Amino acid sequence: MSTFTRRELLRLSGVSLASGLVLAACGKQAGVIEDGAITVLGQSKISTPLAEAEVTDAVLLRTAASLEYNAIETYATALDLGVLTGDLSRVAEIAKRFSDDHSNHADAVNSLAVKLGAKEYRCSNTRISESYIAPALKLITADDNPNQAIDIVALAHAVENLATQTYQGVVALLTDPRLRADAIRIGQQEARHAAMLAQILNPGLKNVGPTSDAATGKPNIAAVPSAFGSLANIQLVIGKPKPDGSKTTLILETPGLNSLVYDFVACEA
Repeated sequence: MSTFTRRELLRLSGVSLASGLVLAACGKQAGVIEDGAITVLGQSKISTPLAEAEVTDAVLLRTAASLEYNAIETYATALDLGVLTGDLSRVAEIAKRFSDDHSNHADAVNSLAVKLGAKEYRCSNTRISESYIAPALKLITADDNPNQAIDIVALAHAVENLATQTYQGVVALLTDPRLRADAIRIGQQEARHAAMLAQILNPGLKNVGPTSDAATGKPNIAAVPSAFGSLANIQLVIGKPKPDGSKTTLILETPGLNSLVYDFVACEA
């Protein structure tokens, strides 16, 4: 009968354990169902390939439609806040009219996308909402913000400019000339919306064209800020004034490749 010292038993048990681990890693185990959920040494998890993201005319139109719903939601929020009173009470009626316009624009753009074989897109652009509109509303609706009414008008003005610039950018990318004509006609209406809201924010004939703030040198809001449509970022100045009198400035940009409404993108529930 063979005898082993305590040291030899410990050594043998260590070898047995190591051998078992190697066998378990390299071979299949009885009674274990392979489902791909557990990564085994020498194997890699099966990855799901990303969907093809091609920028087509339909994608551009669906993206434009999503901006229309961003505008609709902005006006709905403006009305729900109940702050458009007094001198700004007439803005409530303007908000209703502009919201109806955006609904008609969304119908028109979606119909063009459907004719191209795409699905219509009837919800706001998620990235635009999360990156720009939600942070802006947080500043506007803060209890210590004394300028909620004028700030919500400023947000609407920024969204109208964003929609205008989106259509202007889309026109240059659309491959079908007929679609370009349809898109620019809608873009012109968005620009008119922005011009009217600019006069509410900075009224007077002298403020129709571009002017600058005498103290800061920054451009004032204007109905016609430049001779040609700009594609530069949009600055939105809102929120509770700081001790030096300045406010928070948010920067809005037209949809990029990571915020286009591709064919595989569906409205979130």
